[in-house]
Amino acid sequence: MRIELATLEGAKGTFARYYAEGELVLAEDRLRLVQPPTVSGEIRREDRRVHVKGRLVARVHVECDRCLKLIESPVESSFKIEYVTQEDYQAQQAVELMEDDLDLTVFDGEVIDIDALVKEEILLAVPDHILCKDDCKGICPQCGQDRNSVDCSCETAEVDPRWSGLKELVNGK
Repeated sequence: MRIELATLEGAKGTFARYYAEGELVLAEDRLRLVQPPTVSGEIRREDRRVHVKGRLVARVHVECDRCLKLIESPVESSFKIEYVTQEDYQAQQAVELMEDDLDLTVFDGEVIDIDALVKEEILLAVPDHILCKDDCKGICPQCGQDRNSVDCSCETAEVDPRWSGLKELVNGK
């Protein structure tokens, strides 16, 4: 979905988008959309800046970082972004950036791509580290079985190969 600023009436407007199944593809291997996202919001133009605020809702499958089991996770995000042209951004670089400037995005001055905004917000809303449960035991590095469902008898003491010569000396081999 693209919003052309020339079509805004009175320098402001609203938008809403309900994506169909498979319509939005994330360029992230560890995430897969389960429920297509919905996004809605307001857009307001002030001089050469454009303010966009809205809300996004979706559901994703993400792998547990320890056992790789797929977890369904809700994604809800409220966003507030200010768009500026390349010229305005470069002029502002001479001044020190403030914390409010972290939500600043550069655009061509004519069109705002809501699809790119939705993809970015989904990726930012999913935690970097996610577990299926707090006490997830993970996968056995020896046999590859899920330790949450199977108690394997593999030795878990990992020895640094650089110390193997010392181990042989201690054991008398």
